[in-house]
Amino acid sequence: MTRIDALFDLKDRVAVITGGGSGIGLQAATAFAEAGCRITIADIDSPKKTCSRLASQNNVEILPLTLDVTDEKDVIKMIEGTVKRFGKLDILVNNVGGAIISDTLRTALSDWQKIIDLNVTSMFLCCREAGRHMIKKKSGKIINIASVYGFRGTDPRNYIPEKNIKPGKSRESLSFTSSKAAVINLTRDLAVNWARYNITVNSISPGAFITGTTKKIMDEYCVKKITDRIPMGRWGGYDDLKGAFVFLASDASKYITGHDPVVDGGWTAWC
Repeated sequence: MTRIDALFDLKDRVAVITGGGSGIGLQAATAFAEAGCRITIADIDSPKKTCSRLASQNNVEILPLTLDVTDEKDVIKMIEGTVKRFGKLDILVNNVGGAIISDTLRTALSDWQKIIDLNVTSMFLCCREAGRHMIKKKSGKIINIASVYGFRGTDPRNYIPEKNIKPGKSRESLSFTSSKAAVINLTRDLAVNWARYNITVNSISPGAFITGTTKKIMDEYCVKKITDRIPMGRWGGYDDLKGAFVFLASDASKYITGHDPVVDGGWTAWC
């Protein structure tokens, strides 16, 4: 039998976190750094300051990379650079994602494709390249960030007063919800196919979390309406995903694969 502290131990593990410079990705980076993990933080905006701060606070080695995960060459560079620097790759957190809020009838094909590429294609590329190394060493942990909107539709009344919901004037994000549903099934299929290599693949579906992106697109009306739908009465904070990340990245979850734990304050428990 293995002691519980050993099951959750991440020391000497190597992780890649995409979009790790802020928001949910930063929660993963912070949790792993505090657990003694060596990390590559990749972000489209330079993560050097974030990496320097986390490294000094936790006495761990962190590699900052500025790149675009929708670019195949950048993804290959990210994975190969990590293996070259640290000698291996144990954990991949696919966190990069985004949304374009508009009325579906007014959504340009280019905007649709942009979100599909950002939220799904990037994860495929990262999983594929990380998988090459994990399969060779017959072990690995992959965590994809999905969303509660990956398995249910959005209520437009959360985003605009019902009296204002009219064709051409709604606030919708069909590309976001569709892409997050794809992430959940990408996770399941990889989990089934790579279980033989001792690689676990899980996703996490956050509910409403405070991030730079949500602050930009959510007005006071949205924040209040969504808060009212959450049984715990608040949005997710800066520590509320850290435990889930460490659990799914550690040996404590070594017999769990193909699952999508929801972290949402009870939102999906009743609606």
